[in-house]
Amino acid sequence: MRLWPFRSSQAAIDADRLLACVAEASRRAEFYGPGRIADTLDGRFELMALHAVLALRRLRQDPAQTRLSQLFTDKLFRHLDAGLREAGVGDLSVPKRMHKMAAAFYGRLNAYDLALQDGRAALEAALTRNALAGARDSASALAGYVERAAAGIEGRPVHALFEADAWPAPPE
Repeated sequence: MRLWPFRSSQAAIDADRLLACVAEASRRAEFYGPGRIADTLDGRFELMALHAVLALRRLRQDPAQTRLSQLFTDKLFRHLDAGLREAGVGDLSVPKRMHKMAAAFYGRLNAYDLALQDGRAALEAALTRNALAGARDSASALAGYVERAAAGIEGRPVHALFEADAWPAPPE
């Protein structure tokens, strides 16, 4: 017996699936370590933002995916909010942190989108500045990963984003 009379829309179900795939792709252990992305709350945010940017770029290519794009973004920020709370950030601090994270996310959305259009050097600079916190050691490898991921995603139907193999192997 159903207790709630409303079903989730297909776009809401797809947004959940996309968020799960983005989270899975961003949690791969190969991304983290010395000379790579720091395995901290900020480092995990950076990788989640990077993969979310790639997914949103693909969704924006298809005007029919506007609703999915918005639902995915909403769910992403709810996920980040829940992560802060689980990490022990106090209830009074969460809104301030979320405001900063939203500003950072949209800054990265713009920066990575432009960098992918401007070429490898611009992408390496954007990744060094944001995801790698100034460490240039793995900028080239991470930029290669981002380029492969963006190219692979662009050539696939939107529903392929919901599969783990849509995202390439992390740089070694």
